[in-house]
Amino acid sequence: GSHFYQYCCANPCENLMGQLERIIQAPHAMPEEIVSLVSAMPASSASSNRTLAPALVKKLKDVADHHGGLVPLHGRLFAQWMH
Repeated sequence: GSHFYQYCCANPCENLMGQLERIIQAPHAMPEEIVSLVSAMPASSASSNRTLAPALVKKLKDVADHHGGLVPLHGRLFAQWMH
């Protein structure tokens, strides 16, 4: 990949992650909080105030279960969930 990518191409995941970090202000969060926040965030591919698919919510809860009830925001499993 080109090193110019970081300067010219917006990454929607980074924007969403930045919003989550500003609101949560912690390295981890309860899955219910994340679901609530993500559902309310505007995204280029979906409207805000949407309902996340039950399978997607379950996957996030599985991530939390794997980490003692909290979702690490900078972990591999959460990054995969965001995609």
